[in-house]
Amino acid sequence: MTQRKITAALSAIFCMMLLGFSPSTVQAQCTNCGNSYLKVTDWKSIEYDNMLSTFHSSITRQADGRVLVWGEHSKSNGSGNNLVPAELNNANYSGLTGNILKFAAGSNSQDDVQFVVLTTDGLYAWGDEGVLISGSITSSNSFQKITSPSLPVAPEQVKMLFGTYQTLALLTCTGNVWVLSQNQNMRGDNGGGSSTWHQVTQSTSGNPALSNVVAVRGAPGGLIALKEDGTVWTWGDVTYLGDGSNDNDRSRATQMTLTKPQGGGNIVPKMIGMTGATNFSSYYILGQDGYVYSLGSNSQRQLGDRTTNEREEWVRVKSGSGNNYLSDIAWISPNEHDNYGRAAVNAITSLGKVWAWGNNERNMLGFSDDDENYDPSTPPGGLTGNYEVVAVETGGHTSMVVKKCSGQFGYVGHRVHGSMADDSNDNEDEPTYNFSATSVMDICAASSGAATLFPPQGTVHVGDQIQLDYTPAGGTFTVDGPATISQTGLLTVTGKSTGIKVTYTYSGGDCGSTSSEIVISANDIFLPASFDKVSASIRGNQLYVNFTTLTEQNNSHFEIEASADGKEFVKIGEVKSKAENGYSNVPLSYEFSLSQSSATSMLGISIALLGFVALLVNRRNKWMLMLTIMLGTGIFGISSCKKQDAASIDNSQKLFIRVKEVTKNGGTSDSKVIQAVKE
Repeated sequence: MTQRKITAALSAIFCMMLLGFSPSTVQAQCTNCGNSYLKVTDWKSIEYDNMLSTFHSSITRQADGRVLVWGEHSKSNGSGNNLVPAELNNANYSGLTGNILKFAAGSNSQDDVQFVVLTTDGLYAWGDEGVLISGSITSSNSFQKITSPSLPVAPEQVKMLFGTYQTLALLTCTGNVWVLSQNQNMRGDNGGGSSTWHQVTQSTSGNPALSNVVAVRGAPGGLIALKEDGTVWTWGDVTYLGDGSNDNDRSRATQMTLTKPQGGGNIVPKMIGMTGATNFSSYYILGQDGYVYSLGSNSQRQLGDRTTNEREEWVRVKSGSGNNYLSDIAWISPNEHDNYGRAAVNAITSLGKVWAWGNNERNMLGFSDDDENYDPSTPPGGLTGNYEVVAVETGGHTSMVVKKCSGQFGYVGHRVHGSMADDSNDNEDEPTYNFSATSVMDICAASSGAATLFPPQGTVHVGDQIQLDYTPAGGTFTVDGPATISQTGLLTVTGKSTGIKVTYTYSGGDCGSTSSEIVISANDIFLPASFDKVSASIRGNQLYVNFTTLTEQNNSHFEIEASADGKEFVKIGEVKSKAENGYSNVPLSYEFSLSQSSATSMLGISIALLGFVALLVNRRNKWMLMLTIMLGTGIFGISSCKKQDAASIDNSQKLFIRVKEVTKNGGTSDSKVIQAVKE
């Protein structure tokens, strides 16, 4: 955990405790990434998107909170391909700030994909313009913050963010749905404007806002919402109600009929989903009884009833022969984010067995006949024997699974532009699930139980100290090459090499002894930025910092730090590097300004941190950390939460400044310390 994250988190906790706010007031995230896949305990707060795949790209949330993205057009310029997973952070996606809350994406076949990420600081987008949100909202394909339109609620009040081709839907913690769409009927309020958030309304008398919603999903032709009372509503260009009526366009949310096939009461939903394109839609409900119910278009056998007949009333997905029905299903994953039209579904049973049906183009379901339409079948190729899958995701041309006791995810389907995270641009098909060429994964709610060791991000240099990410805790490290490593995963690079091999072995749990290995290349000694002039002055109540670099290498940004004694510093701001791609051999000048009162008040927080910074090295020591926070709050918290007026500051108080360079791989170097001069 970095000092800036610690400071922000502790400041928020101090203020909550002193001013009487409850944690839910400040941190209102109303979902839990652990309530997913085979670990669902509450159908009203399921996290659907710990793994998200479009046509040839994927985003995943790891158990430690990191978000990884790879595949087609997933680089920060919106056109390059991440051939291996890249962490979604400020070093790789310059300008990203805040803690990541949600992410979404939409695609339209190959080389046509757009992503968004929601943080505590707002919404960001990158990728091919117009594929997810209107091109009028973005200025280019490159990673950028969306300032207009503004979010309809605070970021922390977003429960679900769902993306599909040309439509982004937002579900609030209070149960309302807002839509940003290029298609009028998808907006749900019979309104216009593709660059405006629209609140979805009901088709009932007076058109009240759709409320008490716990999940919203969809496909390019329509959206579907599940309410807390178990009712299901739909709207869009191609919709069905399940009451025997034909498909139709609906500009407001309309309640669906949930009568079970052949009578027998109503369907009680656990999960909802759709697949299709702008010209056809298919609906799915996973019932709390473990059966899957389907409705709508069926030309690719995507309804799973062993026919190709369109269904205007709900049918039950079948298995085997005769009237045997697929049962004991714990999770469903339709292809929902892409518009190419490969209608397909994966599902897993409570015992981790995979069933798949629909279109198998480029072997995207793992069956042998390319581009055939399949009735529900099991197992896909590569999943034979006594296997247990704990998570599955269906993309536009691919499928992904997490298998118990395998530290790498399984991939099947069209492999291109790094879509398999195999460090390759090759254009090939993977006809059966491949677990050997993919990257390690430890997805939230879907940890495999095997040893996983993640490679470091960015360029590694001689002399670097890198804290490696790994799971589970309690294993052992070995290293081969010019480096040393501690048993907490702290790697110290001592020499230049193209083959530093690090192995992590874990022998506990249900998987026996498993190992994960990475090979690192270390370049020459890191050369920090060469600082030239650094100056700081105070004019009125404003602090001005100016500095110049002569050279920069692999640079990300600069952090401006302040101190009351010239020894203990706290970050008060940040300046992005002007160096192209982080490298420059010519002088570059920077400036930064902040009110003196803000800079001085930040120093009060850093004092409270000093007594227990050492404890934070062990992030698992939560009880000791909380005790220290409470003690620190009682002594120092009041001053850190009160707003200071400029007039209350002692003008004789000294203020020391230094500039910290931060490289793309996390390396740092400091300028000399200077005292701010009052002018």
